[in-house]
Amino acid sequence: MIRHRVIVQASSRSWSGAQDLCMASVKGQPVIYWTIKRILDSMPEVEIKVAAPAFDHGGSLEFLLDIFESGIISIFYGHDASPLNRMLEICQDLENDDHIIRVDGLHFCIDTHSSLKMLQLAKSEQFDCVKFPDDFPVQFTSDIYRVGALRKLDVLLNEGSETIFRVHPKFYMFMRDDEFRCAYLQDLPVYKDEFFQQCRETAKSVYRVPRLEVNDKRVWSGDQLSFHYELATKYLAPTMKVLDIACGAGYGTRKLADQVGEVHGGDIDSDVIAQVRGEAHYRNICFHTEDVTKMSFPDNLFDAVVSMETIEHVVADDCLKEIRRVLKPGGLSVISTPQNALGRIPINAMHMREYSLEEIVELCERYLTIREVIGIKAGRIVIPRSPKGTNTVIVCEKSL
Repeated sequence: MIRHRVIVQASSRSWSGAQDLCMASVKGQPVIYWTIKRILDSMPEVEIKVAAPAFDHGGSLEFLLDIFESGIISIFYGHDASPLNRMLEICQDLENDDHIIRVDGLHFCIDTHSSLKMLQLAKSEQFDCVKFPDDFPVQFTSDIYRVGALRKLDVLLNEGSETIFRVHPKFYMFMRDDEFRCAYLQDLPVYKDEFFQQCRETAKSVYRVPRLEVNDKRVWSGDQLSFHYELATKYLAPTMKVLDIACGAGYGTRKLADQVGEVHGGDIDSDVIAQVRGEAHYRNICFHTEDVTKMSFPDNLFDAVVSMETIEHVVADDCLKEIRRVLKPGGLSVISTPQNALGRIPINAMHMREYSLEEIVELCERYLTIREVIGIKAGRIVIPRSPKGTNTVIVCEKSL
């Protein structure tokens, strides 16, 4: 029997420093257990190598070795900031023309049928990488890599400073079509609403935190939430009065305070706002309990409104109407939201709706004038003139 190698990327901590969602409990087991079980149930001919950062050695992932059959699963620990280097070490015994399947430990509803289709395509055509379209719902996805291409990529990246591509190497390969042969899966699967609903129900115990937060354990190269605010500051001026709405514990609000004259952080969670008000913070920050769909601020108050990972949680039209109302004429808004080509029934049960690139553009254009659309492929990766990705950042202006 041919044994395909599947590398499952896993960690106890996310790139932002919080608990990684692959360790959230579903029916008494961490999500990664269900991801691996789904793979083994539908692809019994595989061997699974779990790729984990060095800081997890001897920690919470060890339970996998006790649950699954010996010889089927092993765990490699190393390279905290580089999933690429983990894959390279795991593939040391393979030939250049061998292919591997890479899966995120969070992807408990992985489409294994499509994984095998992509693997067969990669083998038959000797592609270096085959993947789903960039805006396909990530929870179903996997990637196929040719081992020799990973080794070549390692050499190319050593000649530069693109550390972000060591987190998500596939995007460098697709960007460099002069060096790599890549393909997207063309015959895309069609899922019934019942399947989306089933996955969403399971995910209720996975996506339990309404907002992402960042702490001092974050790893810069993969921390997308910080990147959202870094993008926003490029459009802000030192004299601006800025609202960060749905600010949570104020991580992004504090980042903005370093760049502008005055920042107001607003969030619907009164307990969180009470907590951050009691902490020491910058002299130019004020915190408020506010609902983004019906804010108490007067009209035309702010030079800019920033709202990260918010619009998918609320009635979007109400949110955008309010952002427009509190902006001064000529004022700017910067919002980010997950990008999803099939977002009508999002897997993340905390989200009411996710939007394709076309849908979020059309929605924002109802209320504001779009200045720029940025598609984030994953993490911190933005490729010019390629706006499809897993996340959208839109910079808009209120007409004079």
